[in-house]
Amino acid sequence: MENPGSLYKKLKTARGYTYNYLSVRGQAGRPTLLFMHGFPDTSHGWHHQISYFRTKGYGLVVPDMLGYGGTDKPTDPAAFSHLAIAQDIMDVLNAEGAYGVYAIAHDWGSSITSILSIKHSERFLGFVFIAVPYSVPSKFPPVELALKEQERVFGRPAIGYWTFLTKDNAAPEIEKHIESLLDVFYPADPEIWLTLMNIPGNLESFVVEGRRLASANYLPEIYREQLKNLLLQGGMTSPLTWYNCMVQGVNDDIINGLQPEDLLIRRPTLMAFAKFDYVAIENYVRPIMHQHTPPELLTEREYDTGHWIHLEDPLRFNSDLEQWIETVTKSRKIS
Repeated sequence: MENPGSLYKKLKTARGYTYNYLSVRGQAGRPTLLFMHGFPDTSHGWHHQISYFRTKGYGLVVPDMLGYGGTDKPTDPAAFSHLAIAQDIMDVLNAEGAYGVYAIAHDWGSSITSILSIKHSERFLGFVFIAVPYSVPSKFPPVELALKEQERVFGRPAIGYWTFLTKDNAAPEIEKHIESLLDVFYPADPEIWLTLMNIPGNLESFVVEGRRLASANYLPEIYREQLKNLLLQGGMTSPLTWYNCMVQGVNDDIINGLQPEDLLIRRPTLMAFAKFDYVAIENYVRPIMHQHTPPELLTEREYDTGHWIHLEDPLRFNSDLEQWIETVTKSRKIS
């Protein structure tokens, strides 16, 4: 059996950061699928999709995103400009000669896919957002104000966990108690997010005290150990900078100079909703997608899962994704 590690490449992008990414050349006539992960994850989190779509002859580009795995791990928040990371990804696609591309994103990957839609839409055949929707560039409010607004709109806060992840002590505490963090972020019972993720202070006390929960069956021990080791090898400071760059306003200026029409998605788009994701709440996700995607371009699918749709229900998700890609691809001629 081929070692998956042999499929990985390294590329130094134009701004000097080295990316580690899986690369598989597709069969003639098959598009390339770009998979982008979020926190806390690596390219290996797409293992169900990699094995499935590789056997189908699709091209694959699956990076460790900035701060993770074999990719460089800067700690300067400015390095995590979403515009700059999107250009890093374009550098990888250019190096691979990939032009008929579908961008498929989960969690923070959705923020980068949003920039790819705004700035590089012509390069893509379509966009897929998993759990977390298209992100409209805007000035990020103080976390306390965001929590108050969420409580007003949804009846409860949603991102209370940010108050811990953006603290100076978060990285060393998580490194000491990585199992506790993984128990919460990959929950066996997604409803624990209603308290441990939504409510400020609860994630911090859980992690700092080293408390534990039942392991999720969708993250088998072999993959959990791999993820834990990769996170600890690189340390948590860089992955957490995805959050710190937001609260420090690194991405606040992206909206400047953009016109309303720039914010409309211009390619076929698949939105995968997680029914039991208590952070990316459907009442928040659905209106954003409807506001920024013309109805003739938007396909919606809902899953009886928590946040990790592609891990929790990979058979259905892969089937839905393949059918959607085939439908869109047939309607366009791949150059």
